[in-house]
Amino acid sequence: MTDFLSALRTYLLGCKDVTDLCGRSVYVLAIPKEELEVGAHEVVVLLASGGGLGKARRATTEARVDAVSFAATDFEAMQMDMAVAEALKALSREYVDGVLLHNVSVASGPFQARDPETGWPCMRRQAIVRADERMVG
Repeated sequence: MTDFLSALRTYLLGCKDVTDLCGRSVYVLAIPKEELEVGAHEVVVLLASGGGLGKARRATTEARVDAVSFAATDFEAMQMDMAVAEALKALSREYVDGVLLHNVSVASGPFQARDPETGWPCMRRQAIVRADERMVG
């Protein structure tokens, strides 16, 4: 089974400006326990945040995604967010993990916050992802 969030994660892991800051710490839906135990550091989490004109009406999914950039300081979170935003804006019709990622529109953000569970500084940005999740390639 394919899914656009995992494909988007793989895409970001292929973006040097993102991985220069966070290494391979890009996740879908949550930060793994092992990462939490390290303490505040650069991590990106992709969250489903609604939308989804998709499978019932057409083959292309259009959904909202929150890209949350965590770090040890607010400034580092901002740098992480900027790298993620630029990578998302640059995405143009790429096949990743069997998913055709058409494009991403950055819809809002960044929104500066502290994660309520960890207390880590973070920047949250919403994007609209257009993808075809039928197995391709």
